Amino acid sequence: MANGTKCKCQRCTICGLMVPAVLITIGALFLLGRLGWGYSFGRWWPVLLIVIGIIKLAEAMASSEGHIGP
Repeated sequence: MANGTKCKCQRCTICGLMVPAVLITIGALFLLGRLGWGYSFGRWWPVLLIVIGIIKLAEAMASSEGHIGP
């Protein structure tokens, strides 16, 4: 980023949501498992792929107007 300023375009903002969304999804799946909903990672791992796909799709469709950086 130029001069230490952070980019505020929609694409970079959505990209910054990837890690929090994955962590929240993993936490929610473990919570469902603790509540007795039959959680096992082998059964629910596709949910993580769906969340990642949704974030990547939103990132690709977002505007990059006002992007700062290379």
